Amino acid sequence: MAVLEIVNHKQMSLNPNGEWKALNDSRSNAIPQIFFNDGEPWLAANKYAFYMLNSISGNDPKTITSKMNHLKAYASWLEENQIDWRYFPKKQKDRCLFKYRGDLIEARDSGELAPSTVTTRMGAVIQFYRYAQLENLLDSSSPLWNDNIKTLHFHTTVGFSRTMSVLSSELSIPNRTTKREGLEDGLLPITEKNRDLLLNFLFKNEQIELFLMCLIGFYTGARSETIRTLKISSLENASNDSSSETMKKVAVGPGTGIKTKNNVSGQITTPDFLLSVLLKYAYSAKRLARQAKAEKSNKDNLFLSVRGNPYSENTFTKLFSDLRKKLIVHGYTQFTHFKFHQSRATYGTNLMKVALENLSSQSKAIKFVRDHMLHKHDSTTWKYITFLEESEVEEELSEEFFGLFTGNLIGSKMENLIGKAVFQ
Repeated sequence: MAVLEIVNHKQMSLNPNGEWKALNDSRSNAIPQIFFNDGEPWLAANKYAFYMLNSISGNDPKTITSKMNHLKAYASWLEENQIDWRYFPKKQKDRCLFKYRGDLIEARDSGELAPSTVTTRMGAVIQFYRYAQLENLLDSSSPLWNDNIKTLHFHTTVGFSRTMSVLSSELSIPNRTTKREGLEDGLLPITEKNRDLLLNFLFKNEQIELFLMCLIGFYTGARSETIRTLKISSLENASNDSSSETMKKVAVGPGTGIKTKNNVSGQITTPDFLLSVLLKYAYSAKRLARQAKAEKSNKDNLFLSVRGNPYSENTFTKLFSDLRKKLIVHGYTQFTHFKFHQSRATYGTNLMKVALENLSSQSKAIKFVRDHMLHKHDSTTWKYITFLEESEVEEELSEEFFGLFTGNLIGSKMENLIGKAVFQ
């Protein structure tokens, strides 16, 4: 599986004395670079990153990183299918880009990827190949694909009608939603049965860190970046939830050292039983051994690797990729396209059902779920209402989860599971 590494880059010049010196107007830039599984860099893609950095219209760091992330996903696909990125035989259907396009459409239709993600990813790959052709990085005398000229009609800010011609590739994928639209990032929740199966699998295979991360995802809806940066001090300073005796509030966002999407400041609602087991793990012999290897600035992190390092996004992604493969080997093919973010979709769906059944109006339910899930926009929260109205998922929702928020049940099933001596 390919990885994306951020490399600090500063332009240098060689003076007549044979010494390297930084250019006067040069500043250090963090530039994303792609490396294949064997450690070899993808030179063409990495050169493309520098091209974007120096381009007037494309040198925004977030834009560059986003495009390189899409190319990293393509690099992983190339490795998995053992195809060279320059493979363009005469038969169109055998060319790497056409095969990749087909797999992206399949991932979109199965719900693995959001339609918008598929459209953007294919577009990023096409842009890279246009650059590679321009720089003569491809040894191909014939066109790689066919382009069409499309005419777009639009109006100026003062109302004048105008047209604009744009180049469109036959490889581009329209942003079309599937029949069953997903929730955040186009993903769907999983059933209570599959949730418990996944947690039991992790528990029995002693993958305690992944077990706890999934537990947090299913019971708090926290995103991966939040879970990876959880601090023990924040858990210890959790405050009471005024609306429930069985819940606590953990502060996250700017000032806490715990990352959130768009740097949103807020609190994640955490069941008492979950908070208790996380603190037990924090002071377990296994975690303390990892903490002893960590740098001082990382010792407060709840989750550390065996080498005492915080979990990076790439490490986290690799862990769940390996987990899917193990689940499939054991016959659990329902997890073939499982994404960690589905734990958040599962939490949000359960939470919205609780809100709709216990609050007096949809607007109050929207506010309740939005605040709990730290949504920036109400439109994201509305998707959960639409999903519940258009699907038959209600019968599959977790009754135990419902009990956590209503006070009728206090996580007995999970308490029995995590109450065993796995943290000793």
